[in-house]
Amino acid sequence: MKMKQISDTTLKITMTLDDLMDRGMEIADFLVPQEKTEEFFYAILDELEMPDNFLDSGMLSFRVTPKPDKVDVFVTKSKIDQNLDFEDLADLPDMEELAQMSPDEFLKTLEKSIAEKTKDDIEAIQSLEQVEAKEEELEQTEKETESKKEPYIYYILRFSSLGDLVAFAKTVNYQMETSELYKMNGHYYLTILVDVENHPSPYPAWLLARMREFADDSDISRSVLQEYGHILINHDAVFGLQKINS
Repeated sequence: MKMKQISDTTLKITMTLDDLMDRGMEIADFLVPQEKTEEFFYAILDELEMPDNFLDSGMLSFRVTPKPDKVDVFVTKSKIDQNLDFEDLADLPDMEELAQMSPDEFLKTLEKSIAEKTKDDIEAIQSLEQVEAKEEELEQTEKETESKKEPYIYYILRFSSLGDLVAFAKTVNYQMETSELYKMNGHYYLTILVDVENHPSPYPAWLLARMREFADDSDISRSVLQEYGHILINHDAVFGLQKINS
């Protein structure tokens, strides 16, 4: 379970199905408003560290967006209780005018004042709908990016000397599938195949930056090396180089 503050008036709480199960809830419980769900919402707020401006906010509204594998709960603080004071409503007439009003006139005047006071709440709901749409669009983009991500990447590194190559090999302490060593045009080329499927998106770039601390990144492709280069070690080249005494 995690919480994110979207704005001064809105929090987003994301819970997995396991989070719900651990607390005796399921998605079906949110389909019909009931006392159980309201108690659950406030129990969650007590469990999380609420921002200071939400602690004494008074009235809160909850909006639930079920997903296949999780539930998003948007918590919006209402400004009704902050703005509405029946002892000091500036828009209401004074007591003498109130006494001369009919019940219908009084109710219409009160409704008008409340409507103006709740303008912020209406705007908050509209803003929340926009936030939800952007969140869904972002999630869809992330899913599409993940589906397009290549599970394996070949890194091609160039070295000017065998000593530099051996020195680099001894720095490698990350998982790799295999590696090859070629020589072409007086340079050594090391290919390293890495499985990046179960790593976060920034991992491939981070790994390349680490490799480039000791080697030059090469634009030459593996197919060019296979066709024009001379293969020196065709499997687990890094492991073999690590055994060489420098």
